[in-house]
Amino acid sequence: MRIKYLQCFLVLAEEQHFRRAAERLNIQQPLMSLAIKRLETDWGVQLFKRTQRSTQITEVAKRLLPDVQRVLNAYAEVQRNAAQATQAVQQRIRLGLSGMTVGLAHPMLDALLKHVREELSDIDLYATEYEHGTLIRSLRDGTLDVGIAVGHLRHEDLVIQKLWYDPMWAVVPVTHPLAKSSTISQDDLKQCSLIVCHPDNDDGGSEQLRAAIAEKIVEPTIAQYASSVQGMLALVAAGFGISFIAESQIARNPRDGVRFLPIEACEATFQVSAVYRSGGLRPEDRQFFEAVRQFLESRG
Repeated sequence: MRIKYLQCFLVLAEEQHFRRAAERLNIQQPLMSLAIKRLETDWGVQLFKRTQRSTQITEVAKRLLPDVQRVLNAYAEVQRNAAQATQAVQQRIRLGLSGMTVGLAHPMLDALLKHVREELSDIDLYATEYEHGTLIRSLRDGTLDVGIAVGHLRHEDLVIQKLWYDPMWAVVPVTHPLAKSSTISQDDLKQCSLIVCHPDNDDGGSEQLRAAIAEKIVEPTIAQYASSVQGMLALVAAGFGISFIAESQIARNPRDGVRFLPIEACEATFQVSAVYRSGGLRPEDRQFFEAVRQFLESRG
């Protein structure tokens, strides 16, 4: 049964004339007749007595009118609630995070998200971690509003707004001869087997790390892949090779069996950026980026 049929019944009960009722509802008269026949079949009652000269509502139909009116009122209430719910959902920012493997496990991110939540208390900030490729696809298809990702991102159809940089350090097994040094040089790294983040897990961070190693540090000898900071530290501690970590992650990831060393004359960094679709921002998104701007300015 369709709500439209109930509306036809109610209007026809008031007009008791098929043509006038159809005109009020802006439909064709045959559709009005079809709606009443469907209701009479579904309910098993006669609603109107029809002759060539008149249409009269039956006594049974009169008793059903209050019930029909309640149903239509309830449906109108649902419509109003749906509109309000839609508006509430539109006051949401769907935020994707990608790059926890190499750089987003960062105290700056913690503080940024806290600041944004407090500044935009009337907007639902819904944050979810994504694999890099999924994050980019979700931004493109509109499933996400904003992304925060690690890597030197290059996407012509997306806007990339740089947020901060994080110096790159080396992670060395304590049993390795280089562990006794206070720093590690690029020449030292040329002789080492390296452990890097797996591209299937974090393609953006992996691409940036590979580029930094190849262009800024060494021609790499990749020995192993890791899919998390803890996994990488376990491989390094076990002696599989040397790896890299964002400076901000060192204090958060103390680990027996490894040493963290700065890399001499190393310009390589992990870049963190905000990403969104080109072609304009919603008002909520603009509020988000204004809160981000305020946060970054307060941090100097």
